[in-house]
Amino acid sequence: MRILRSIIRNRGLRALGGERHGSVGVVTALTLMVLCGLVGLGTDTAVWYSNAHRVQTMVETTALSAGRLLSNSSETSSTITDVAKNDALLNGFSSSSDTMSVSFGPSGQSPPNATTVTVSVTRKLPLMFSGLFLHSTPTVTASATATSSGGPSVCIYVLGTGSQTLTVNSDFDLDAPNCQIDVASTAAPAAIFDSGATLTVQKTCVAGTVTNNGATVGGLTTGCTTQANPYVGKLTDPTVGSCTVNSANYSGTVNLSPGTYCGNFNFNGSGTVNLSSGLYIFKGTTWNINSGWTVTGSGVTFYFTNSSSYVQFNSGVTVSLTAPTSGTYANLLMYEPDGLSTSSFAIDGSSSSGHALQGLVYLPSRNITFNSTYSGTADAFTLVVNQLIFDSNSPKTWSITPSGGSSSSGTVVLTN
Repeated sequence: MRILRSIIRNRGLRALGGERHGSVGVVTALTLMVLCGLVGLGTDTAVWYSNAHRVQTMVETTALSAGRLLSNSSETSSTITDVAKNDALLNGFSSSSDTMSVSFGPSGQSPPNATTVTVSVTRKLPLMFSGLFLHSTPTVTASATATSSGGPSVCIYVLGTGSQTLTVNSDFDLDAPNCQIDVASTAAPAAIFDSGATLTVQKTCVAGTVTNNGATVGGLTTGCTTQANPYVGKLTDPTVGSCTVNSANYSGTVNLSPGTYCGNFNFNGSGTVNLSSGLYIFKGTTWNINSGWTVTGSGVTFYFTNSSSYVQFNSGVTVSLTAPTSGTYANLLMYEPDGLSTSSFAIDGSSSSGHALQGLVYLPSRNITFNSTYSGTADAFTLVVNQLIFDSNSPKTWSITPSGGSSSSGTVVLTN
C-alpha cells in the first residue's frame, strides 16, 4: 500500500507539473497579444497625435489668413470662406478625410461688421493596428479664432446717445486714411455731414442714420455695430491732493511743473509755455491760452478731475504736446474719470504751424468743438468724446495717424 500511494503521489506531481506548463503557455500567449495590441495602439496614437498637430496648425494658419480680410469692406462671408478653404487645401486639408466650417463673430455679425473668424476642421484618423480593437473611426477636431482690430484703428469714438452727436460742417478736411470713426448713437440722424466736407478715413461706422448733404465720407456704413469703449474702467485715476499751484495770470516765457492746479489761469498777450514732463491735475481749473502763445511739453498728461476743468486753446495758439511713452500714464495725453456730468468746450483754430498732439485724449463726458480754421497733426492719436463738432478748416487739413501705426491692414491675432 505504501508503494501504491507513493506511485500515485509521484504521478500526481508530474501531472500537476504538466498543467503548470500549459498555464504558462496560455498566459504567455495572452500577454504577447496584449503587448502587441499596446504596441499597435501606441503606434496609432503617435500617428493620431501627429495628425492632431497638423490639423491645429492648419486651422491657425487658415484663421489668420481669413482674419486679414475682415478689414476689407468689400469682402463678404462667402468670399472669406472661399479664401479659407483654398488656404486650408494648401496646408494639408483633405476632402476625403476632413470637414471644415467657417463662422464669424460677434454672434449675429457678418463681414464687413464682423471682427472675428473661427475656422474648425474635423479629421477622421487612420486605423492600423487599433482597428482590431475599435468599432468606430476616431476623429480629431481643432479650431482657431482670429480677431481683427477691424482693419483701421478706431481713432475717434463718439459715445453720446442723442441725435446729431457728430456734426461735420462745410469744408472741413480730415486726412486720416488708416483711421476709423465710430458713432455709437442709434438716433435718426446720429451724424450730419455738410457739403464740401471731406473725411479721408478708411471707415466711418454710424450705429444710427446719417444726413449727408454732399460730403465725401470714407467707408461710410450705417446701422453697424460700433466698437465698445475700450478704456472705460481701465485708466488709473490719480490721487488728488491739496493744491500746489493756485490762480495766476501769465505772460512772456513761463515754465510750469507737474502738480495740482486750482482756480483759473490766463495766458495773456503772447508768450511761451514750457511744460516739464509729468502729471498735471486740474482741480476745478481752466487754462485760458490766448492767441500768440506757444505751448510745448513732452511726456505730459493732463488729468481733469471734474466737468469744470479743461484747457482752452484759443485762435492763433501753437501747440506741441506728447504723452509719456512709459509708466502709469503711458500714451495718456488728456483724460478724465468716467461718469462726469456732460460739459462742453472748444479747441479753436491754430496758427500756421498748427497743433501737434500725440496720445490718447479721453474725454467721454465732453462735447468738443474744433472751431474754424483748426488744423494740426495728431500722431499715435485716439480721441474719445461724448459729442463732436468739426467746423470748417479749409484750406487747412487735420492729419491723424492712429496709435496702431500706419498699416491699413489692422492687427489680426489668434484669440483661442
